[in-house]
Amino acid sequence: MTKRDTHDRVVHEIGGQKIRRRDIMKAGLTGATLATVAGLSSTAKAQSPEFRFRMQSFLGPGTTEWEVLVPRYVERVRELSGGRIEIQAFPPGAVVPTFEMLDAVSKGVVDIGYAAQVYWRGKIPFTLWTWGVPFAFSALDHYDYLWHETDLMGIVRDAFAKENVHFLGPVYSDEWGATMSREKMTRLSDFNGVKIRSFGLGAEIWKSQGASIVTVPGEEQYTAMSQGVIDASNWGSPDGFKAVKLHEVAKFYLGPSLIKFDMEDQFMNMRAYNSLPDDLKAVMNLATRLYAVERAATSTYNSAIAVGEMKAAGVEFNALPEEDVAEMRRISAAALEQLRGDDPGTKAVLDIIFKTRDQLNERPANI
Repeated sequence: MTKRDTHDRVVHEIGGQKIRRRDIMKAGLTGATLATVAGLSSTAKAQSPEFRFRMQSFLGPGTTEWEVLVPRYVERVRELSGGRIEIQAFPPGAVVPTFEMLDAVSKGVVDIGYAAQVYWRGKIPFTLWTWGVPFAFSALDHYDYLWHETDLMGIVRDAFAKENVHFLGPVYSDEWGATMSREKMTRLSDFNGVKIRSFGLGAEIWKSQGASIVTVPGEEQYTAMSQGVIDASNWGSPDGFKAVKLHEVAKFYLGPSLIKFDMEDQFMNMRAYNSLPDDLKAVMNLATRLYAVERAATSTYNSAIAVGEMKAAGVEFNALPEEDVAEMRRISAAALEQLRGDDPGTKAVLDIIFKTRDQLNERPANI
């Protein structure tokens, strides 16, 4: 019996040309464009774009995402579309405030938004959970399976469609839930009386210890910390904290993170998306999936670099003891049951998340 080559699996189709898993892997290893390795029949010479879109990011200057990955995404879309799509990227707040991006994309003020799932929980309650459930998954492939091999993507796209938005896909962010603070903290009890930027189940954990929760957009946390509006902040990985220069005003880092990869997202005005022919719709969706993996991989590597740089800047690193981590797990599980409510969408996504998590846990870590 001939063994099946899993790398030969077709994962996308663009303009009638099948894109196989080996094409994506080769593009990543060689640095060549996907169009080149897949042999797409796009013209080599530049042509005038047929479609021009404006995209706003919630990650701005100083971050790897803005400086490297967003330009790469823009260029990849241009190349995969044979020059037919042109995207102009704007930094946080350049067109609309970050927390208003979903509405802005819905109305066509901005064509494409790049933000975080949890920001839309007021309109789509389950995004609090699709953004991330503490301690649920431990590896990138777990998240990719959850989003692309279960029914989760369809449920999320249906919900965004009701807001006149096409959900292009999740973006696997860096980890979330570690804390940087102005004063040293080493135990859960140290959160008592602390004003902390946080949300979701993380916020429920800190509130149970006597902390006060403050809502601050990511791009404003440096100012909030330096002015004493907050004493501490949950953000992302060491690289994420360093990118927003929080280590300049908060000299204490407390781990571990609660979520391995929290979900950012990219989404597009429905009219703009539907203006595209099917092959270019596939380009937008595929480019987002590739961006998602690059976002996670670069953040993991950059955080290893950032730890040394932050230590050199005087940051002290600490980690909660195992008994406190166990307590956080208990508080998180109890809070989730209280917060999930009766929303049908929330029930559906949590069922998928828990089923996937429990199945993955059937394999012990040591075998």
